Amino acid sequence: MIQGCVRASLVGLVVLATSATAFADPIVPRETADVLPAGRVAFGLFNPLRVGLPHVELELHPLLALVAPHVDARFWLAKALRPGALRVSGVVGVAVPTGGFRLGKPFGISGDLVPSCLVAKHDPSQSGWCDRPGWMVVPKLGLAVSKGVFVRDNAERGVFTLRGGFAKGFAASGKEVRPLDAWAPITVQLAPFLGKWRAELRAAYDHAVLDGLRLRGELGVTWLGRPEDDPLSPLFLNAYLGVDVQTSEHSRVTLGAMVWNADKHRRVVETGPDGFATASYPRSFEVWPTVDLLWRY
Repeated sequence: MIQGCVRASLVGLVVLATSATAFADPIVPRETADVLPAGRVAFGLFNPLRVGLPHVELELHPLLALVAPHVDARFWLAKALRPGALRVSGVVGVAVPTGGFRLGKPFGISGDLVPSCLVAKHDPSQSGWCDRPGWMVVPKLGLAVSKGVFVRDNAERGVFTLRGGFAKGFAASGKEVRPLDAWAPITVQLAPFLGKWRAELRAAYDHAVLDGLRLRGELGVTWLGRPEDDPLSPLFLNAYLGVDVQTSEHSRVTLGAMVWNADKHRRVVETGPDGFATASYPRSFEVWPTVDLLWRY
């Protein structure tokens, strides 16, 4: 049954990709160093909203903004003068995430990712485990470099992209919250919002198999700041493989999977032939399927 579903999905992708070649413009690569032109808009169900303005592109994630108001600005540092040329863009951003961590549902996440203070209200002696973060400001800096390859008909069939970024949360008041140690993508995304720093480096290649079908692969490494008494490794590794299929002149479907490798302090006890038990702490793997519907106007 599973094999039948897989075959049906592949057939559907081929049909969509084949029909997509009839559209006026080929599907463009995503998550490169390119800055969205003025007057253009791009967004997805789970991807951020991007708005092109004169000389700058503004980006924010509507869902995440409910918990952590933020905005990123991308701007050109070096434009490509012809297809296949190198281009460079910079990113600066800021977030003020505290409100969502202090509020309960439906306007915040207190009591879920961050422990609430309900018990402490009734028993002050239990306030030690209560996380009520102070006000936090999170600046962000980033750099992206892209290079097109396999240029045909004045269009790049493949694009290499290298992206790096750094973000750090600064407490304006109150205390910092302990690291979440939740699922890897959530831990990485929210680390600066809890007063920690995050440095990341990603390398990706995006290739147009057909005008309406692109394959994308990406490797990433992330370092997170942790307290001195935290035994977990600050190193996170991830890999992504996916496909973008054009569904209309302005829309596409993305399907893929991301694998994360992180230290969860998982303890494995094995008994050897001599009858003695030994403990080891191997790194853990997480596999996350990804799917989205993107629009670009």
